[in-house]
Amino acid sequence: MSGLSGGDYVTQQIRALAQAVRREGAGGVGTRSFQLAEHLAAEGGVHRGDILTATATLLAMTAWCDGEVEAARRFAELAGECDEESRELVTHLLRLEAAADQGWLPEAQAEALLEYSRRARRGDLATRVRALAGARR
Repeated sequence: MSGLSGGDYVTQQIRALAQAVRREGAGGVGTRSFQLAEHLAAEGGVHRGDILTATATLLAMTAWCDGEVEAARRFAELAGECDEESRELVTHLLRLEAAADQGWLPEAQAEALLEYSRRARRGDLATRVRALAGARR
């Protein structure tokens, strides 16, 4: 989120969603998080399946990190019920974000991300993958 401008409405909604996920991941049901995700899909032009998959996945990760195994399982099941294309996108985005945090991306993941970015016509992802690959050299 650091690359987003602070003032626009959609950015504010994304920040609100991130805060809700942090609060609701541990043992909660994610009500506020999913409301905000639905709102982003309707108002922010974000694909509904993508944002709901990402929200459920992040809630699962938050719950897991907080030691709430049952909540993590519930949220992971919700994420698994989303469409395959959204699950694939979220998987690739999580790998890319983890790689950015670490400063490098394993070659197999880089290739998978590049293939996905070609197929999905996501030049923005390909650019980020190449930048990470170049940083490792």
